[in-house]
Amino acid sequence: MGTLVQHADTVSWYGGNIMNCARKLASYRLLLRSLAVLLIGWGAVASTNAAGQSGDNAVYNSSGNCNAQSPCAASPAFIDAGVFGNATNNICTVLRGVLVSNSYPAYGAVTDARGLPATGTNMTCPSSQPSPWYGISSPPPSTILLPAGTIYIPNMWVLPGDTHLIGEGDGVPSGTSTTLNTTIQVSSTSYSDPSMIQFGSAAGSSGISVEKLILNGQGISVNGIVNSNAGDDSYVDHVSLYQIRGVGLLVENNATNSGPYTNILFDTSGTYAGTSATVCAQIPNVTGGTRGFTASLAIPTPMIPRRHSQIDPTSPLLSKF
Repeated sequence: MGTLVQHADTVSWYGGNIMNCARKLASYRLLLRSLAVLLIGWGAVASTNAAGQSGDNAVYNSSGNCNAQSPCAASPAFIDAGVFGNATNNICTVLRGVLVSNSYPAYGAVTDARGLPATGTNMTCPSSQPSPWYGISSPPPSTILLPAGTIYIPNMWVLPGDTHLIGEGDGVPSGTSTTLNTTIQVSSTSYSDPSMIQFGSAAGSSGISVEKLILNGQGISVNGIVNSNAGDDSYVDHVSLYQIRGVGLLVENNATNSGPYTNILFDTSGTYAGTSATVCAQIPNVTGGTRGFTASLAIPTPMIPRRHSQIDPTSPLLSKF
């Protein structure tokens, strides 16, 4: 009691502050209610927009407004392949359908296939359609965004000129890894083609690249990527060559001025030992050279692979001529 009497002015001052705080809190509550209304409205608009993101991207018209009288136009420059996927289809057939469509632009497009697994689309390419370009006489330019997961191929993928494959990641599989990666894997150990991916079907190709994915040879004597035909603007980046017991990367003949070939990991894994034909990379007979090559070797031990930040030119797993 004595304290309250001696500091009555202090009590009064606190009382004023309490009233001020109450008024401020009421103002804050009103502000928060207004923000909540705005956020709810924004969420409704965002939900509506998200629901309409399938198919071609939309572009604004010249007025800069999209409405019923002057709607946005579809843009074929970016194609969502997911709208064509279903449980009765496979990834190679879906992508081929996109490439041969009458509405596909002659100058090429980005085709986003990352949503195909969610549609139930089969990720195994059948022998009747072993690649997206099979059966197309003059494939158009394309950039294809491949989904995370494993794509099974029965035959070699021959990439035409001006074709770019981009996956979701190139981390070598492990039992504890949660990283989403894209893996292209031979569909069976009876796979008979010499390589998994070939750049170009004939000399003079250009503009071919593979990025951010894993090639899994399942321990058979198969080559990973072979470039005998593609020169300028052709390269490989962030690709893991896994369980491949042939040549991981073979660059030769008409691949002049190709590259760079960078961030490549070659790993036969502890399951498969290399053979006399197992080589990380060979770069013979390339007149004029390439634009560079960097890779890592994962040499298996019973427990942990030994990794090298740069490839050792004296290693028996690297062959240069």
